[in-house]
Amino acid sequence: MAAQGKHVPFTFKAMASSAGGFLIVWAAMKLLDTWFDLTLLAETKGWLLRFRDWLLLETPMPNWSALMLVAILISTLSVALYYARFTDGANGELHEIERKVYKMNNPQFPQLTDNQTLLMEALAYHANFRKVANLDSVCKLVSLSTLEVETGLNQLQVKRLVRRKVTRGTFGSTVFELTLEGKDYALERLELT
Repeated sequence: MAAQGKHVPFTFKAMASSAGGFLIVWAAMKLLDTWFDLTLLAETKGWLLRFRDWLLLETPMPNWSALMLVAILISTLSVALYYARFTDGANGELHEIERKVYKMNNPQFPQLTDNQTLLMEALAYHANFRKVANLDSVCKLVSLSTLEVETGLNQLQVKRLVRRKVTRGTFGSTVFELTLEGKDYALERLELT
């Protein structure tokens, strides 16, 4: 499907124009031969007549058919090499595109809403810079209300992408971090480094 815009180089228009070119050259040679005395034209005509005689020689396999077989083999090989080199890069690109489409249509991770994706990016940012991700820092980073962030983090916790750690004591706090599956999701889907 990726190569639909490409045109085959052997078209009827190209063949007709080359045949027309040969016809014009032949007519020009005939006119020059008729009106002018050209020695080069006579030599070329003599060489072409000898070549024609050689092609028409009576042998077990006529020379013209042997010449045609060689021409067919060379042209077939040329076309095969051309298309092998022409489609080599396209197949690689096509395979890569098909792989991306397959991954999008058959995810190994759950589909997330926009807010959940935003929260995953925020948690990945915190993890990438080794910062503590508490409720306030995530709210400031994503510009969502506290209720929306809590709801989104709870949904991500149900999907096993986020883990909540609660510390007790004088300075007790709630910290959110990505699980191993959440880190895989962030690396795969968010394309973080």
